[in-house]
Amino acid sequence: MSMSSRRSRFHSSARRVSGWALSWLLAAATWMLLVDTSSVPEFVAGAAAASVAAIAARLVWAQHLVRLHGGTGLIATLPRQLARVPIDLWLLVRELARALAGVHRPGRFHALPFDGGRGPQGDSRRAALELVGSLAPNTIVLGVDEHRAIVHQLVADHRERAGLGDIAR
Repeated sequence: MSMSSRRSRFHSSARRVSGWALSWLLAAATWMLLVDTSSVPEFVAGAAAASVAAIAARLVWAQHLVRLHGGTGLIATLPRQLARVPIDLWLLVRELARALAGVHRPGRFHALPFDGGRGPQGDSRRAALELVGSLAPNTIVLGVDEHRAIVHQLVADHRERAGLGDIAR
């Protein structure tokens, strides 16, 4: 076996191991954030769960079942949606105060046109729309298919609410 072949195999193995370690670290950190305790049994359970999650993630990655594609249209709306969070929280606090005072306004469902497409790229676009569209707490994306997104807003008739058209672009 030549030196370049050994070096190539070493780099390939190092990439696999580092990918697994990164997946394990992310899964373990998520576990510890969710359980919010520092007991030894939780550390052991978290390490075991993170190992299973990291193995599953690496198998999915190796089989090319999932690939991340740049959805620039939806990613471009991310800062705007994050900026909506404090405004929407304020809207929801005001709506809660109104509801406690006996003045209740119903929310509204919206069907937005959305060209999701088919295949893995369409699946990733639909998943990204559900994530990005539901970041601001007043708006929840309930479902997305190839042609439309179903969205609910608790405070629907307000000038400060997020433009729904921006979500599905």
